[in-house]
Amino acid sequence: MKGFIIVLCFLFLWIASGISSDYNRSNPPFELSGEEASVRSGYNYLHVIMTNDQLSRLDVYDQNGHLVKVYHEESLKELYPSATYLNAEIDDDKLYLIFEEENGQIISKRIVVGARGSLSFMPERK
Repeated sequence: MKGFIIVLCFLFLWIASGISSDYNRSNPPFELSGEEASVRSGYNYLHVIMTNDQLSRLDVYDQNGHLVKVYHEESLKELYPSATYLNAEIDDDKLYLIFEEENGQIISKRIVVGARGSLSFMPERK
């Protein structure tokens, strides 16, 4: 009987720690204020800081809540060098960067977080 109670206690602790880690993972590791927004990409959080409706800084946090990388507007322009970066928008909890291509066409590309906080575009599906 003692062994059964010990097993139940360990099972309870295991389930409680899993619920606790899921709860901690579902809350962003930063405080939002003003024109800031939070976007999730997989297990990573993107902290979007806007000033005057322009993206000024983008912080990438890993699943443990640690700051991995910081991107500024200049580094976002380097993601798509053949186009001109215009703005960023958040739609349906997803971050899109808006670019103007050389032919004048305006396109929006969805941002996802890759390995070690690197940003890339979501592949287009046909």
